[in-house]
Amino acid sequence: MNARDAWSATLGQLRVQLNRSTYDTWLRHAELLGCEDGRFVVTVPDAYVKDWIERHLLAAMTQTLARIYRRAAEIQVIVWNPVDDGDDAGGLLFEAILDTTEKKNVVQSQPLTPSPSPTSPQLPRAVGGKGEGAKATPDLNPAYNFDTFIVGDANRYAALLARAIVESPIGKYNPVLFYGGIGMGKTHLLQSIARDLLAKGLIAIYLTAEEFTAEMVSAIRTHEMNAFRSRFRNADAVLIDDLQFIEGKDGTENELMAIWDTLRNRQKAMIMASNCLPRDMPKLSADARSRFQAGPIAAIEKPDYNLRCAILDAKLRTRSIVLADELRHYLAERITGSARELEAAAESIHTFHHLTRQPITGESLQAALPALGASTMTTVATLSDRFESLTVDRVLQVTAQHFRFTIDEIAGRGRSKLIVQARQIAMFLARELTGAALTQIGAAIGGRDHTTVLHGCSKIAKQLSSDPSLDADIRAIRDVLRQTSISAPASTEQPLRKAFDADRIMALAGMAGIAGVAAAGTKRR
Repeated sequence: MNARDAWSATLGQLRVQLNRSTYDTWLRHAELLGCEDGRFVVTVPDAYVKDWIERHLLAAMTQTLARIYRRAAEIQVIVWNPVDDGDDAGGLLFEAILDTTEKKNVVQSQPLTPSPSPTSPQLPRAVGGKGEGAKATPDLNPAYNFDTFIVGDANRYAALLARAIVESPIGKYNPVLFYGGIGMGKTHLLQSIARDLLAKGLIAIYLTAEEFTAEMVSAIRTHEMNAFRSRFRNADAVLIDDLQFIEGKDGTENELMAIWDTLRNRQKAMIMASNCLPRDMPKLSADARSRFQAGPIAAIEKPDYNLRCAILDAKLRTRSIVLADELRHYLAERITGSARELEAAAESIHTFHHLTRQPITGESLQAALPALGASTMTTVATLSDRFESLTVDRVLQVTAQHFRFTIDEIAGRGRSKLIVQARQIAMFLARELTGAALTQIGAAIGGRDHTTVLHGCSKIAKQLSSDPSLDADIRAIRDVLRQTSISAPASTEQPLRKAFDADRIMALAGMAGIAGVAAAGTKRR
């Protein structure tokens, strides 16, 4: 088989084994310039394509070629556009290349997949437009995808918007801005979007504003601004992280505005993330603020208690760490900052457990998480012992006392709004703190079945994030259960308050209707 047939066969094999978008983007315009002694000189139209092939595909291409050619082979990729160079230019160029002795690429035994970086074995972080001098960028973080993004009330709209971007025609949402504090998940969402757009075969570029600035400066120094601009303006989507970095950098600001204008005219997308809104960047021009805030804006707030629990659960689960409920909930109460802080806590716990082989207790948490403070962790250390003897009856007693009901009233069949909520709170706390099965909780609270208990727990969990009063009630009851010694439950015949006033009696009797329930809404402690 001659060299040209071998090269054609290699391209055919690559076309089958690579996905179509990868082949069309990087190899469609690769042509064999010449071959001598197993050295194949291949041309591509610009430096960006050359750089990307050398970083991600060259070793696998060389292996495939050597297998087809049935001898040792190497591939040298060069940038050359023969359109204006005359008929003999190719031959002269090939001769000049053969005069050099530099050997760039040799046969390696590797599978036919783009070569992975240490951070990701799968997708390029930025696959973008072409342009001489444009640089390939590192890969996307493999942990950042929609499946691993934990959704709660604090980030629900941002997550919905991110999914809408990838599920809708590109450019439908443009521009898009995600903003929130450090460690809230903005980068996670942006890289998830980029990953899914790439999987759809679109040209998507993800990088930080700082990286964009560095690439722009490099292009200016090497006189390659045309290629730099072409790369971004010909993309389907440009995703810029840490937008706040451009404040006060007029050159970067102007380039991004020009890219946005081009993408908008082409009905493509620019997606950004920032620690603050453009309107809160005083050094940003009015034109830039107007452009960057011209589309949907999604805030990512600090996670509430329920979301913190869910994030902590997910981070511990991926590290195969099982934490007692009381310790897990306590950490969720104490670590109130960002998702990144929760992940740092999970990683610290995992590292401590892995290295010391000690079980995760309050005392070991004190050693693993010193940032929470010794006095705080002393409380944690006593939690497990104190909660071991906690019973459903005790939870029922303290809940009744908090709301000034009798245990009979909560465990009974009363359907007033106040009694039903107190009953469901008791179910929620019993499940959270005692470790009792749903059937056991139901049996202790009026002989109810497990589905009723599950419904009550779910309802309270959903209301917690949006009802500060409910959250305060639960915290107060939980604190009493933590701080007081365990005592025998009170008799179900003994009232925990001495008298009812008229409006409460009417509410409990169901005679006052909605107005009566509302009137009874004031708790008497």
